[in-house]
Amino acid sequence: MTPKRIHLAGYGRIEEGTAGGSITPGHLIQLNSSGNLVVHATAGGPAERAFAVEDALQGKEIGDAYSSGSRVTYVLAAPGDVVYAFLAPGQNASIGSFLAAGGGGNLRVASGTDVRLAVALEALDLTSSGSPGRIRVRVL
Repeated sequence: MTPKRIHLAGYGRIEEGTAGGSITPGHLIQLNSSGNLVVHATAGGPAERAFAVEDALQGKEIGDAYSSGSRVTYVLAAPGDVVYAFLAPGQNASIGSFLAAGGGGNLRVASGTDVRLAVALEALDLTSSGSPGRIRVRVL
C-alpha cells in the first residue's frame, strides 16, 4: 500500500519555515544563508534529518509541492523514525542499504566517505529511471 504521509512513524519534531524554492514533501531539506528552506544540494555531505511533509492542515497531499515563499511544514526526524523519502534517479537500493544525501533533495545509496543518514526498508531499483522514486527509510 502506498503511504499518504511522509512521516510514517516516530517522535520527530514538526517545524515550519519559509520555502526558498520549490519543495515537494519527501525532499531532504536544509536552511540556506537567508534562513529559508531549500532542497538539500550536497551529495554525500552532512545533512540535518529534515524532511518536508505534506501540508495536511491545508488539505494537501504528498504530491502537492510547496512554492517559493510559502510556509513549509517539515519533520526533524529522530533516530529510528520512518520517513517516505525520495531516492535519486539511477539508484538501486536493497533492503538494508545505507543511504546518504544524493543532491536535489533526494537520497542515494551511500558509498565511500558519504555521511549515512538512513537505511532502506524496502528495495527500489531506479537504474533505468530518469526520475526519483519514493522509498521507506529509517533515519539513523
